[in-house]
Amino acid sequence: MKKLHVRMMAASVIAACSSDAWAARVDYTLDAGVEQNSNVTLSPNDPIDQRYSRAGLGFIITDNLSALQVNLNGRVEYRGYRDDVFDDTVDGVLSGRVNWVAIPDRLSFSAEDSLTVQPVNALAPNAPGNRQQVNVFSLGPTLLFDWTRTLRGRAELRYIDSNAEISDEFNSNQLTLAMGAIRDLSPTSTLSLLAQAQAVDFDNDVVARDYHRYDLYARYERRLAHFELEFDAGYSRIDYRRGKGRTDPLVRGNLKWNPTAQSAFTASVSSEFSDTAGDALSSISMEPPSTVPDNVLTGRAVVNASPYVVRGADLGYTYSATRIRVGANVYAQKRNYVDTDAFDQKLRGARADFEWVLRPSLTFGVYATREKLHYTSLSREDKTARTGATLRYQMSRHWSTAFSWEHYKRDSTDAGQTVGQNIAYLSISYSNR
Repeated sequence: MKKLHVRMMAASVIAACSSDAWAARVDYTLDAGVEQNSNVTLSPNDPIDQRYSRAGLGFIITDNLSALQVNLNGRVEYRGYRDDVFDDTVDGVLSGRVNWVAIPDRLSFSAEDSLTVQPVNALAPNAPGNRQQVNVFSLGPTLLFDWTRTLRGRAELRYIDSNAEISDEFNSNQLTLAMGAIRDLSPTSTLSLLAQAQAVDFDNDVVARDYHRYDLYARYERRLAHFELEFDAGYSRIDYRRGKGRTDPLVRGNLKWNPTAQSAFTASVSSEFSDTAGDALSSISMEPPSTVPDNVLTGRAVVNASPYVVRGADLGYTYSATRIRVGANVYAQKRNYVDTDAFDQKLRGARADFEWVLRPSLTFGVYATREKLHYTSLSREDKTARTGATLRYQMSRHWSTAFSWEHYKRDSTDAGQTVGQNIAYLSISYSNR
């Protein structure tokens, strides 16, 4: 296991288990059980059916003091394979933010971290031998200042360190400076002008090109009791130290509408430069998850050094009542990589979730996802489908048992890339709350 993995997960697990370390709220769940996998190697021709042990620790750490805000969540998970099909694995995920207010309404320091599991080869199946830990860490100060009663300023400096366990062309150091002027148009709306400069220095200059990125855009925000809108419009430019630069429009929009206390509609659109490290940090939520993480999922990021232009749209709906929770969203995305067109892609997908509390001690949930991914330069198309269900029985306040099942299928136009598997997991778990 790599040093990066050890440092990040050890620190998180110690914090999760040390509820007396500070006045933070710590929620954690320990689980252990047996998993049955019909195709543990995700082989297209010779599937290996295997039963193996699995155990994990998930946690959420939150604190919201006037001088310190903490929001951390993650999970570390062990799988013990049989017959030397794979070495036993320990994987982990971590997402969170810590903010320290040094001078109220003036100066604060924040640290953010995203530790995920990503494929080594994004074109191959996500079998255990095709996984790696990817970590992106950000640290720096934020300065706030007032020019007039309705005009404020903001300046941020961030150091960003990105590391991949295997794909070392991704490894880099970044320095970002952002400044903005914010004017209050009304008690519920603001208009801002923001500028950002970023210098990206890759560790391996042989396969990666260092570059500078500049963003200049305006932002409009409106926040009402049941409605939120945020819209950005401007331009971005990338200048390479070796090679020509490129300029593209920057457009981002997010909308949230709560017609009732139980339901919410969301919509988002984007057209902008991005990269794998930036996507990792932008995925860190400002709010803790509603439940302790109970699985370590493998992402689908292409872990390389190339920035890309991403254009996408997402529509979502959620409904939460006393005994029922429903969620659904549809999305589409197009990515064009700047340095290489091998991974240029178009993605369309949908997901639906349903959870039903049958009685206070028994909960049933199902989910389904469908995606179509077209690699435009490779003339390849992958269609993936996941369907799963979970039945959880609460034996006491702290102890529960669960049975989960998932079916995964990928159909590909490339020979030897069509695979499928069924996974069943029977577990017992202990939660501190």
